Amino acid sequence: MANKKRSQSLYFKIKDDLKEQIISRQLKADDRIMSEAEICEHYKVSRITAKRALDELMWEGYITRKPGKGSFVTYHAIEHLLNGFYSISEEIRRNGLIPSVKLLEFLVLKVEDTVVSEELKARLGLSGSDGVYYIRRLRLASDEIIALETSYIPAQDFPGLVETDLQRGAALYAVLQARYGCEPDRSQELFSAHMVSKKEAQALGVRPESAALKVVRISYAADRPVEYTERLFRGDTYTYKVELKKHKTAGENE
Repeated sequence: MANKKRSQSLYFKIKDDLKEQIISRQLKADDRIMSEAEICEHYKVSRITAKRALDELMWEGYITRKPGKGSFVTYHAIEHLLNGFYSISEEIRRNGLIPSVKLLEFLVLKVEDTVVSEELKARLGLSGSDGVYYIRRLRLASDEIIALETSYIPAQDFPGLVETDLQRGAALYAVLQARYGCEPDRSQELFSAHMVSKKEAQALGVRPESAALKVVRISYAADRPVEYTERLFRGDTYTYKVELKKHKTAGENE
């Protein structure tokens, strides 16, 4: 029993070590990682333990294993410089990946029947009896899930919006602009740590209680609030980067 526990703890350590090297970009896409034999020698573990660590990394999408050649990094974390109004799809393209969207749910609800009713009243200026479009989608980058997105759009401002408008990966902002002449041009975003629920984990393809980055966005068009969205980014797929500069005041020493 003691040997089994030790084997399990070593497997987790090896997996976490290699995953950290990949996420931190010490190992980049297409880089070769240690073979089973090299892991055995470096960590002083059995071949079974080494194989299990590599298999787990492969199942989670971090590496691919090529018979006779070795194991190679496939993971590509998206790095997003946060310096202005942006489109998730455009940021994915800037990272050399292909954006796509999968529609999960489209409903028309009363504000009072949503789980964020108070936020919708405060952020969008709606009453409990007002209707909203509830749009739940997956965001993907080159067919890999990166985020679960739930949007609430005031129904009174966009009458006649239907599910088919958003099928086949149509961009929400593009639909609002084409059908209603509405072009969001400003947003506020709130960032927080989040532990995914069982339902969220199933959608994201991660384990329940995994860490995620929660981003709440309120978007405006001509200073009118038109969207409240909650995005849950997988903790291992998306990184926001902010550059800070000190603004010198008059008379400040150089």
